[in-house]
Amino acid sequence: MTLIASGSEVATCVEAAGLLADEGVQANVVSMISGPRFEGRGMEEKVLGTQPRFGLTAGLEITLQPYVGDTGKVFGLNHFGYSAPAKVLDEKFGFTGAQVAEEVKSFLNK
Repeated sequence: MTLIASGSEVATCVEAAGLLADEGVQANVVSMISGPRFEGRGMEEKVLGTQPRFGLTAGLEITLQPYVGDTGKVFGLNHFGYSAPAKVLDEKFGFTGAQVAEEVKSFLNK
């Protein structure tokens, strides 16, 4: 399993990977700092692997879709305009390690 994120979502994926490991699911985390800079370098399979891919973004899901492929899943936001402390919004919209781990398990049907 490969978890792909950028920015603050990387830390959430690291937390989720730890929780998944406790349940026997190995997950590698890739920090996708700049998709356009990553593309065309011939490293996609080496970096992202061939296992299932799950992307996490607090932005539009379409930004990570090219990297998870047709068989992967992106968990993101397709709406904007909410205002509250980051921790409150993370919990409300499912951006905690525990919530992401559950999303990944659901994606993997575990």
